[in-house]
This record gives sequence, structure tokens and C-alpha cells, in this order.
Amino acid sequence: MKRSPMTRLLTGVSAAALAGTGIAVAGPAHAVSTQGFLSYSDGWRVGQHVRELADVDGDGRADVVAFGDPGVFVARGQANGTFAAPVLTVRDFGTAQGWSNARHVRTLADVDGDRRDDIVGFGNAGVYVAYSQGDGGFTAPQLKIRDFGWNQGWRVDQHPRELADLNGNGTADVVGFGYSGVTVSHGRADRTFSGTGKRIDSYGWDRGWRVDRHPRTLADMDGNGTADIVGFGDAGTYVSYFSALGDTFTQPALEIRDFGYAQGWRVDQHPRAVGNVNGHGPADVVGFGGRGVLAAYSRPFAPGEPKYLPVTLEIADFGTAQGWRTDRHPRDLADLNGDGILDVAGFGNAGVHAAYGDDDFFVGPELTSTAFGWSAGWDPARYPRLLGDVDGDGRDDVVGFGYSATQVGLS
Repeated sequence: MKRSPMTRLLTGVSAAALAGTGIAVAGPAHAVSTQGFLSYSDGWRVGQHVRELADVDGDGRADVVAFGDPGVFVARGQANGTFAAPVLTVRDFGTAQGWSNARHVRTLADVDGDRRDDIVGFGNAGVYVAYSQGDGGFTAPQLKIRDFGWNQGWRVDQHPRELADLNGNGTADVVGFGYSGVTVSHGRADRTFSGTGKRIDSYGWDRGWRVDRHPRTLADMDGNGTADIVGFGDAGTYVSYFSALGDTFTQPALEIRDFGYAQGWRVDQHPRAVGNVNGHGPADVVGFGGRGVLAAYSRPFAPGEPKYLPVTLEIADFGTAQGWRTDRHPRDLADLNGDGILDVAGFGNAGVHAAYGDDDFFVGPELTSTAFGWSAGWDPARYPRLLGDVDGDGRDDVVGFGYSATQVGLS
């Protein structure tokens, strides 16, 4: 299930009305549920409380996992596109236990290969994991790795940490971009981690990489089923390919001379995403730039040939020239129509805009919903919107945490 980080979509109401109720009015073409929990009026704040979508019970539907004050709440997704009432499942990882967004990363991933997402928290002493039990509950948190934590010098504003399957064994691994390079620890089916250590002396603080200038992420860039490093550096887009045989990464290769700081791309203005938007297998690079949406499509690998087609302007929309702003208008990739190819989804002033990925081009854009937009009162600083498959039909839906309710817009 694809998860979006849009901290990876209805007839609207006025901004004044939304400010009073927090609930958009349902339109005739989309099923919507509103439930009064995990919302702003309940005390949930973007700067304090992480809310994510993940499949914690293995039923193929997105569940809400929310890190609140007393601990972790889970609201399980249901086949009709609604959520069950949230349950406090873990009395840890919350603000009451000392966890804070400023110091501690908290997320979900399947780190034991049972096809259920587990809770992973980067705390003071290292990496804590609470394993899914399949019923919406979790085991008690355990300190699994004595690294990647605050006590070892890892800082949120300096050292990104992510989870991805590097070696193709079905379990997520921990990948940290630290001071002097990239550190890895492999998740295992027996609920242990192995091989913790540095794999490459690059992409780190001492090589000039900065969180506010150089996004770094993980994706399968060569189509072999394992995740690779993608770094948007000064000169452009660098890729280091993971080799399961040697348990290491290749040295950074400047694969695309675009999407970098030298070409004018800025973290606070131009989101960049990586995913399969053309249906060919390996991930493509997509950037929301000044003129609109630009893409570098992957191509079948051949010796001596470029791995990506030249960067092209694919959509004259979703960019700063069309009025899109990062502090108002989240944009990301998601599979909105269930064809297995990622599409562009943007929360604009008027509502949800979509452009559909295809064979090296996009179809659209179109306004698919008049809810969840800036003009309807949805401010990202207060009301996060996430993308995930809530009803299990293979299409990503919108989950919005509003003023007094959690709202679902089914694709």
C-alpha cells in the first residue's frame, strides 16, 4: 500500500463555515465519512502529533495510526471507506513519554516481513520497535538498535532517517543519512536487526548535504526490486544503487543534471518526488517547479546509454507560476485510478487536482473534488491531508484531519 508523507484525495463549503465546523459537505459523486476524532478541536497539533496511514492488520486497507499525548492510537480502516473508533493501543511513543517531533522520528514499516506495518521510533537511546499483532494492537516497544538515536548524535534537522527494503527480502531496513555517510541496519523476519554500520561515505553532513537544501530518499531506481539512494544535490540528481551481493551502495552518479540547487530548485518552494509514473518499472523523477511539473522518465538500461530520458515539462500546472505554494498546497504522487501507475495529486485553492500517469506522459490535470482545498479552510499547518487506500479497492483516497472531524474522500 502506498503511503504519502503529506505531513505518500465533494461540494465544498465556505472558509468561514469550515472555520466553525471543520467538516466539508459531501458531494454526490464521492463517498465521504466524517468522524469526530483525531482532529484539531480534540487537541491534535501538526507540530506535536504525527498522524500516518499504514496497514497494521494486513487486510489491504489503510488504517490511521496517530501518535498522541498518552501514546499511539489506531483507527482501523473498514471496507465501506470509514474508520472504526480509535483505540489507544500503545502507551508509549507519545508526548507524555517524552517523544517530540523536534527530537524523535516516528513512522511505520513492515520490519519483520509479515505484511503488517510495525511502529518504528527513533528515540533517545536508539531505534524502538513495536510489532503489529494483526488485530490492530502491537507488542510492547523494544529497543532494537542502539544507533540512529538522539544519544548517538542524530538530529532531525540534520540527519534524515528512512525505512526501505534494500535487499529484497520483504523486510524494511533502517537507512540513516548521518554526519559522515549512510548507515544501514537490516530488518529480519526473526524480529532482529543485523549488519548495523556505515555503507557509503557520501550524502552526509560532512560532504555538504543539508536538510534545507538537499532532499534524500530511497526508491527502486533500476527495477531490480531493491531500494536505492536518490539525492537531490547541488549539481542535480545523484543515485547510488544498492547491491545485495556486496551489501553496499555504488558511489554517487550524477544521473540527471536537473532538480538540484544549482538549477534553482528550493526545498521551501519545489517539492520533488520519486516513483513509477510511466509504468515501465524503475522509478521516475518528478519535480514541482516554477513552470509546472517536470519529469525525467526512466528507460530500459543498456550499456553506455543514459538511464533517464531528458527532463521535460509535462504539465503546465502545479507550479509556482500557477500560484502553488508549499505552505498552502501539498503535492505528491499516488495511484488515484488503480492502474498501478502513480499520478500527480495536488491540494490547491479550489480542491483536489489530479493528473494521471501513463506511458511517458500525463493526462490532465482536472479538478476532481471541490473539498480539501485552501479556499475551504484546509491549512496544512493545522489540518493534514494524507493519501492511502482506505477501502481496499486499489485506489488511493484522501484522509483529512479537519477542525472537528476526520474526513474521508474516496477515489
